[in-house]
Amino acid sequence: MTKQEFLQRLSRLLADVTVEEREEALRYYEEYFDEAGPEQEQAVLAELGSPEKVAAIIKANVPGSRIPPRYQAPGAGQTAGPAAGAAQYANPPQYPGAAQKNDNRTLFWVAVVAAALILSPLWLSVLGTVLGLLATVVITGAALVFSGALVVIAGVVVVVKGFLTIWTGVGTALLVAGLGVLDIALGFAMLGVGFALFMLLVWLWRMTVRGWNWAKAKLEQNKAGGNEQ
Repeated sequence: MTKQEFLQRLSRLLADVTVEEREEALRYYEEYFDEAGPEQEQAVLAELGSPEKVAAIIKANVPGSRIPPRYQAPGAGQTAGPAAGAAQYANPPQYPGAAQKNDNRTLFWVAVVAAALILSPLWLSVLGTVLGLLATVVITGAALVFSGALVVIAGVVVVVKGFLTIWTGVGTALLVAGLGVLDIALGFAMLGVGFALFMLLVWLWRMTVRGWNWAKAKLEQNKAGGNEQ
């Protein structure tokens, strides 16, 4: 039998208890297995016994109640029997390596916090620089887009004005219209640069998310590898 088979059978056997009680019991035993680690799975199964036995203990202890009262071992004067097995909730056996893994995790996070505090001047300055650059890119992009739109509109107005003044002379009208076309081209160039800056921000965001997911996957992989050792 495996851990998943044990939990699935236990869930079916606890179908007649309250939903909260069943979920809490299953969560307790799943954490029990996780703390012991995959290498101690069979030892945990041997310690707990069959799912039927565990389900009988849960049902016989305090029917209809929540799980926490079962964490206490039976006191003096209580009769022995299935309810006595509820003491397993109180002091589950510690398997080799389980406590060491918890200690290693605690030390790891303590080291991370300490390193973050020690290096705070460095990473704060880097963070400030990055945020400043991002703000500059956003402001510059927005300014270029807005200004480019205005220049395009102005260029269209100049072109129309040039054709309306054609009666003053064809050369003058064409010159004015040509200047308007140049304004339109300049406006579109500014719009292009502005949108390019926004696309750059989108690309940087995607790369950041991808890097974060990669680092998270590596961390989970290393964590899983450490649990298997």
